[in-house]
Amino acid sequence: MQGVSSEERSEATGDRVTVMEVGREVGAVTQAAAILRAIAGSREALGVTAIARAAGVSPSTTLNILRTLVHEGFVALVPDTKTYRLGLGLLEVARPLLNRSDVELLQPGLQQVATEFEATTTVWQVAPDDKALLLGRIVPASGIHIEFRLATRLPAYAGAIGRTVAAAGQSAGVLPRATLRTRFGAIRWHVPVPFETFLEEVEAAAARGYAVDRGHLVRGVTSVAAALCDRHQRPRLVVAAHLFQGQLTQERLEALGLALRGLVAAAQPAMFGVAEVLGPARRGGGR
Repeated sequence: MQGVSSEERSEATGDRVTVMEVGREVGAVTQAAAILRAIAGSREALGVTAIARAAGVSPSTTLNILRTLVHEGFVALVPDTKTYRLGLGLLEVARPLLNRSDVELLQPGLQQVATEFEATTTVWQVAPDDKALLLGRIVPASGIHIEFRLATRLPAYAGAIGRTVAAAGQSAGVLPRATLRTRFGAIRWHVPVPFETFLEEVEAAAARGYAVDRGHLVRGVTSVAAALCDRHQRPRLVVAAHLFQGQLTQERLEALGLALRGLVAAAQPAMFGVAEVLGPARRGGGR
């Protein structure tokens, strides 16, 4: 990571950033989205009753919305069984997203976080060699900010990124404590943190959905991070925000963490699919 960059503007949108204000939700659209997610979450075509139950929408409303979605091509009716599955119309509207990189897909949410909290936001790939690789970053419009070089590599268990990666790994049962202790021992912290304290912070990250590092990895820099996991709940990407220590109040720091958690919640199902529920046999993975 570099120190501080001045008079640099967001690479994504230039000097001016417009944040859309969210007004009242449209009930029919919300219900249609729930119905589409219910169908997408099943490997088999579903009937109206099953879709209504999964979506939390009344059967009569579900049927009416399904008829509209079929007409628009977003849902296909299987005549023989009177069940429904996703239609090719969804592929038509999603096509512009298919060839986009992970950074491009996450960019709108990262831009909004960077603007709201005046923080540098980043996307990291969790590599198999226990490293985190910087794929992209967005800087705020303010003149002074934290700067990173693209392709920067960090130990995967260092800083806020490391805490959220460790939290996800332990939740998935793929990161024994002994392995984490070994990886932790190889990290160079500017302000050392005891391993037991680190473990407590990993547990806190697992509970709240994001992790915080207050100047331990890099003196004077506070980082907040949240992990995107695959269908097996293994961490694949991390979104993070970096700012100067003391730049935000505790309340605003928590709001930043919740914003990153919300970004992950919205992006993860689309990018990696719905996570599988791990049973006791798979969770018990200290081995």
